[in-house]
Amino acid sequence: MARLSKPPEGVKESAVQMLAESFGTFYEHAIAVDTDHRITWISEGYRTFLGLDHEPLGEPIIRHVPNSHMPRVVDTGKPVFLDLLFVREQWVIVSALPLQDESGAIVGGFGFVAMADNTSLGQLANKYNKLQKELDSVTSQLDLERRSKYRLSHIVGRSRELQRLKQKLRQVARFDISVLLTGETGTGKELFAHAIHQLSNRSHKPFVSLNVSAVPENLIEAEFFGVAPGAYTGATREGREGKLALARGGTLFLDEIGDMPQNVQSKLLRVLQDQEFEAVGSNKVQKANVRIVAATSRDLQSMIRDGQFRADLFYRLNGMPIHLPALRERLEDIDLIAERILDEITTKLNLQLYFLTPDALGVLRQHTWPGNVRELRNVLERAIILSENNPEIGAGLIRELIGVDLSIGAGETQLDSVGDNEWTPAFEALVPLHDHMAAAERAVLRQALARTNGNRTQAAELLGISRASLYEKMRRLGV
Repeated sequence: MARLSKPPEGVKESAVQMLAESFGTFYEHAIAVDTDHRITWISEGYRTFLGLDHEPLGEPIIRHVPNSHMPRVVDTGKPVFLDLLFVREQWVIVSALPLQDESGAIVGGFGFVAMADNTSLGQLANKYNKLQKELDSVTSQLDLERRSKYRLSHIVGRSRELQRLKQKLRQVARFDISVLLTGETGTGKELFAHAIHQLSNRSHKPFVSLNVSAVPENLIEAEFFGVAPGAYTGATREGREGKLALARGGTLFLDEIGDMPQNVQSKLLRVLQDQEFEAVGSNKVQKANVRIVAATSRDLQSMIRDGQFRADLFYRLNGMPIHLPALRERLEDIDLIAERILDEITTKLNLQLYFLTPDALGVLRQHTWPGNVRELRNVLERAIILSENNPEIGAGLIRELIGVDLSIGAGETQLDSVGDNEWTPAFEALVPLHDHMAAAERAVLRQALARTNGNRTQAAELLGISRASLYEKMRRLGV
């Protein structure tokens, strides 16, 4: 048997040189790094592909390829051959090799990238990119349905208070911390939550909203965390994702957080602390990559003292507190707000443009607005309906729709403020007593509905009447 002789001097170096030239020909996209993972060389083709308008020499590779294999290859000395990597919204096939000096010490790494082309590897990358586009087309439609509907520009007003608030929103949105929105019912907390999401670096991900007070207590956990397949009788085989899973990567808005049951409060605390949760009926831990924006019209600190709300959860939610002023505290904004609302209503209903007379705006500025912007929208919607195609909404119609003395407080009706021997301006017009009674009753119904966020069952309980009686009064009084 013939023995193989030792390769002549220089054969190894020539083979390495040929291999490098072959890689350079086959992979026009290549890059090299040092032991600190900083770029020492990059091919022109790869620099163009990465969209760099400068030579990135000396810069960390993860700055331009965040999921690069190169740092791991350099640190471990183990090469990566023909692996997939998602770079600049497409799949590429990469190989990464450690570079050694004569003593065998690692001095850096060298990587090659195969793009989608007519080569065998390029065709494989092409196949994965096609599958990715099909997946994106499905998920993008789902995400589109959960994108933020409102921007900061939807919050209108000229008051100094509002300008300070909008500036605070811009600052808060940049940092990925929890936000707690407080304020009276109807101040537009969900609108502000949308704006925070839109300004954040999560804006391209879903915005998911959950009104805690609107979900029955026995269902809130399933709605929040989701349900594992077959978790209980009646659960589907496929299970169901909860709001936490649907909002993954984006923002989860929890409205009326003060109504969250205490057993769920402890589980929400885990989400905020560890960013993980388990679906109902499952032992599998899921990651919860979401930003929590919570809102409440209740006094959470008072609830903490009464043992109704967890103090540790409050401090986690209260990473950045933002208090929204009541409408009566920024009445100088009411003309701009009313104009925006009229535009939205007429656009939605495909109607002609309606406008308020100066006298009508004067009436709006005198009202205390216990239901805030939600009440204002309700009044303007009815004004459009009752204006009988007259685009001019006058003071008389607005005064009739508001239906209470404009000088009283937010929680009082006209009848509450009138003593046995008192004479008030509201009675100077000598309107029949029946009309005053109806107006006062209508105001009380609106306030009850505003305080319960439109929940008619709770409003009936608050007023001490049956739900059937509430419906009848709403029908009769046009509420």
